[in-house]
Amino acid sequence: MTPPPDSRRDRRSLSPGRRATDWNPRPEDAGTGCQIIDLPRVTDPRGNLTFLEGGAQVPFDIARVYYLYDVPGGESRGGHAHRGLKQLIIAAAGSFDVVVDNGATTARFHLNRSYYGLYLPPFTWRELGNFSSGSVCLVLASQVYSEDDYFRDYDEFLAARRTAEADGIVPAAAGR
Repeated sequence: MTPPPDSRRDRRSLSPGRRATDWNPRPEDAGTGCQIIDLPRVTDPRGNLTFLEGGAQVPFDIARVYYLYDVPGGESRGGHAHRGLKQLIIAAAGSFDVVVDNGATTARFHLNRSYYGLYLPPFTWRELGNFSSGSVCLVLASQVYSEDDYFRDYDEFLAARRTAEADGIVPAAAGR
């Protein structure tokens, strides 16, 4: 006779601290240049710890850190792109969606694990929404704040993106 399954063990993967459901395929970037980065996780019965180091887990030197919180239900954030800024976006608590757009394709990422970060390269339009109650959006940035780095008008972003592609500053968007 086979012993009854240990339901706790069945929900766990072989890697400590990961649930088997965490190993679902990652969302595809649809050619946007964005990617999910698996962050280190140190597990402990007293609580887990994730650490971030610029140039190691984070693919750039960190110049600024900020976070969004207490976002009212139904509100969205973002609605812009950056000329040179690189970002890593993490759902430090709760969940939210990030919709990215490179001018030719879009992709939606649902962030809900504090040990996954979404890397956004320059010239990527982003919209954040669908914030759960109590969510915290942690953002690591490669540059200090500069209003001159922002595109807040989508048509201006598209024109600048095409010029940057033609000049070889950014790779050509997939789908063009």
